[in-house]
Amino acid sequence: MDLSCLQSAYPWFEPLLERFRAHLDAEDLSRDSAHDLSHSLRVARLAHRICEAEGAEGDIAVAAALLHDLVWVPKNHKDSKRTAEMSAGLAPALCSGLPALAEKSMRIAECILTHSFSGGGVAVSLEARIVQDADRLEAIGAVGLARVFATGASFGASLWHSGDPWAESRALDDKAFSLDHFERKLLKLSAGMNTKAAKALATRRQQVLIGYLEALREELG
Repeated sequence: MDLSCLQSAYPWFEPLLERFRAHLDAEDLSRDSAHDLSHSLRVARLAHRICEAEGAEGDIAVAAALLHDLVWVPKNHKDSKRTAEMSAGLAPALCSGLPALAEKSMRIAECILTHSFSGGGVAVSLEARIVQDADRLEAIGAVGLARVFATGASFGASLWHSGDPWAESRALDDKAFSLDHFERKLLKLSAGMNTKAAKALATRRQQVLIGYLEALREELG
């Protein structure tokens, strides 16, 4: 993954990344491939791109984007909706000692606290709205397609309900069937983007989702 845009723009990026790597190495669980380090790096790159377009403070938004998943549990875990809160609580410690970030650590934590879709956070500052947008952009498009099925597989969900894949005669259950997550969440994300830059990116990514669902419906008959 090309990180040159982040490395050149933010002198603190590499030290913070090393602290994040050490945090991940110390975890006593194995993350699914949809919530690994690569995911956090992609969200950070998206946040940087949106910050440049929107004139936001990159130190805050990009650091928060990198650290937004400091705490992770499987999506079917009882604490899944609290991971943003828990991650926000840990972020200031990782920012301490880095001059560009230490005095901004509480603003970084606030961005993390409000980013989560499932947590229902309400982003207030421009930087918080950008972190929310960046994370939600990661859930749609080609990357989002890969991530939704990887997440479902991590806790044993089926691809879709074999008898009623489109939930025409049953309630949606995205913990049992990954395809249900499109209707429950993914198809709603594009309309909820906060910034103009993210809305433009989301339009294309939304079409990827729609095209996939159309192709799947044809193949399933």
